[in-house]
Amino acid sequence: MITEKSMRKRENRFLKGCVVLCVILILAVAAGLAGLFRGSVSTVKERTASSAEQPVFQKVEIPAEEVAEKFYYSTLSEEEQQVYQAVLQGVRNNSETINVEMTDAKRVNQIYEFVLNDFPDIFWCSGAAETTAYQIPGGGYSEFCPEYTYEGEQKEQMQAQIEAEAEAILGAADVSQIDPEYDRIRYVYEYVIRSVDYVENASDSQNLYSALVNKESVCAGYARETQYLLERLGVFCTYVTGTTRGQPHAWNLVRCDGNYYYVDTTWGDPVFLQTDGGSIPEEQQIQYDYLCCSEQELFRTHELDADVTFPSCTAVNDNYYVREGCYYQRFDQDRMQKQLNEEISSKEPVSVFKFSGQSAYEESRDRLMNGLIRDAASILAQQNGLSSARYSYQDDPVLCKITVYWQYE
Repeated sequence: MITEKSMRKRENRFLKGCVVLCVILILAVAAGLAGLFRGSVSTVKERTASSAEQPVFQKVEIPAEEVAEKFYYSTLSEEEQQVYQAVLQGVRNNSETINVEMTDAKRVNQIYEFVLNDFPDIFWCSGAAETTAYQIPGGGYSEFCPEYTYEGEQKEQMQAQIEAEAEAILGAADVSQIDPEYDRIRYVYEYVIRSVDYVENASDSQNLYSALVNKESVCAGYARETQYLLERLGVFCTYVTGTTRGQPHAWNLVRCDGNYYYVDTTWGDPVFLQTDGGSIPEEQQIQYDYLCCSEQELFRTHELDADVTFPSCTAVNDNYYVREGCYYQRFDQDRMQKQLNEEISSKEPVSVFKFSGQSAYEESRDRLMNGLIRDAASILAQQNGLSSARYSYQDDPVLCKITVYWQYE
């Protein structure tokens, strides 16, 4: 992700009839935890050049339908959209220099970031760039020079690998025919978590290739693969940046049956959240708290970057726990008891009770753990001819969730 630090301009009062160049150098550096995505540092330099120099602008030929559904593109003014399209076309062609009709170099860099956020398949850009803003009488422009990590034959080979991998993932189960949208989102959520290993020093960790092909990445790779696969399945999905635990992080925003939800495949991976280095039981291989969650749920642990306004995410219809029938807005003894009895009868290894908020969680916690769960354990013991039944539980006040792990032997 490209971030900007405060910049200071000085006026060159000595050269008349010349143009002051504002050069913003974007240098990629590690930002916070190595497992997150890179930040950047900007510096400002001034140069002078003759006003006789005239820019050459490329003819932009981006089909309207190609950007119509792109989230970040939709947030821009008409002038900014023209810059966006010029940058998009230029980076696709690995152009060394892209001239755009905008004199705000800082904004050009931000628009470049938006292009990368909208197009996860652009893996050959490091995110670093040098932008030079020319102020000339009657107008101006910026000269944008992105840094490329891959080009030519190597880039084409990697693109072919990405295409082949995506076809294998989505074609094997004919996922495109899956309906409703929720099932497609869940399929991708589970696939990404099961197939990608969270590795802080993974190669190409900031792009799609790391997660989709190499199967090793950090949050940027998880989020870009999630976005790429869902877009191929016709599901709206965009890339979101912010912070968690005070560190930079990336996740996704999706639209499901007309409502917006957040999805975080990185935090759905227990390996990422694991701290003790021990093995993870099979029944805990995927955490579903970040599959189609509301902003109320997400904002307990995540904070959005402030530079973009995202759609409101208040619906819970397609939240995983709502769909699974274990989401509670208050203590409901009959329903909870029914859930426990059914899950024990079918020998489910896990029972989960997810609550809508802190008050519902606190209201239910003691009565559930010291009453209903113990009663259910007695039933389990009777069914198996035991004097007592063994179980363990995980109490999560942050996520307002209680998880019970049953042992049937």
